[in-house]
Amino acid sequence: MARRGSGSKNKQRGALSIFTALAIFVLIGFVGLAIDTARVYIIHDELQSAVDSCALAGALELNGGSDAATRATAIGRFVAAKNSANLQSAAVAIPESGVTFSSTLRGNFVPATSISGANASYVRCRAQLTGISAYLMSVLGVGDVDLAASATAAAAPAQTVCSLPMALCAGNKGGTGNIFGYKVGEKAVLGATSSSGFFTWADVINTTPVPGLKPYADALAGGGTCGVRTSTGRCIGIQTGVVASLDDAWNARFGAYKSNGLNPTEAVPDLTGYGYRGGSSPAKGWIEDYLSVRVPARTANQLNLPGYTVIPDVNRTHGAPYRRLSIMPVVECGSNACGKSSKPISGWACVLMLAVKTSSENAEIEIVARADDPASPCRASGVAGGSGAMGPLVPVIVQ
Repeated sequence: MARRGSGSKNKQRGALSIFTALAIFVLIGFVGLAIDTARVYIIHDELQSAVDSCALAGALELNGGSDAATRATAIGRFVAAKNSANLQSAAVAIPESGVTFSSTLRGNFVPATSISGANASYVRCRAQLTGISAYLMSVLGVGDVDLAASATAAAAPAQTVCSLPMALCAGNKGGTGNIFGYKVGEKAVLGATSSSGFFTWADVINTTPVPGLKPYADALAGGGTCGVRTSTGRCIGIQTGVVASLDDAWNARFGAYKSNGLNPTEAVPDLTGYGYRGGSSPAKGWIEDYLSVRVPARTANQLNLPGYTVIPDVNRTHGAPYRRLSIMPVVECGSNACGKSSKPISGWACVLMLAVKTSSENAEIEIVARADDPASPCRASGVAGGSGAMGPLVPVIVQ
């Protein structure tokens, strides 16, 4: 004899089993959706990082040169390929057609072959990944996913930079050049009189010079003084006179060292130590020979410098790019607006360190360009934009 109510209980168990199965199916769906969605977001972020690096690297090449867009395409694709996507399983490959240029942010972006370098002000990189499998959601019929990412970059004046601990005096030559009174290729001499172009040691961070010379030597031997604000009118400390104790740090950038002094590990030389001393500057300055001839050849310093040794192949072995090509604040040396030991910044210049300093010959620099000129070979890392920013151009993502 069957118990009363057993059929009802069986029906309840059957209904519960169906609801449980449906709940598990829905739960699996939510878990699968969460896992697959997170995976897609991660892959998209990887792809975005690649196009960001492509655009930023390309923007550094947009200096108005005839081949600027071509160079930007090549370096952008190269840098992007150093990134990996699809959970780091494959290098990102951006085709040439994926790097495009425009003269305006809202303009029509075209490949390098369809725009002149002078009009290429913005670079856009675009990358795609197709057929990204939905691992768990595929059981619910969800197909593969296609992903795309793009980034647009340009160069903008920096509000902070790393600078040599020096300052170029403007307004002393009575010149008609557009680089704060200088022309391309003109020289400035360390500590010279105000009747000629000159530059001097400067505390580019503080309003008045800090005591002691070690901060200057450390900055010159290292990467310069960083976190320097570029805003015009800011007062910086000026260290007057020629300071012989800083010679070693200056000469180290040319690959010349004293036996008991700095070494190439702590004071890295430039890729070339070749010096330019005396004579008239070529029409475009010594910078052209420096960039196109001496740097590729890794030319060592050719002077016999008493007390210093040029280590064989030091520029090839230890050299770093553009240790002699740097930015420098331009100050109004005739101004008293900042007091006795300080001068106001009026702008920033791109300069080339010309030759080693000797006991009888002072340090010299060549005036190359305004630092914020798109054609300037000086580029910098730093923070772009900000009130009064007028430093060297740095790449920045704009879209």
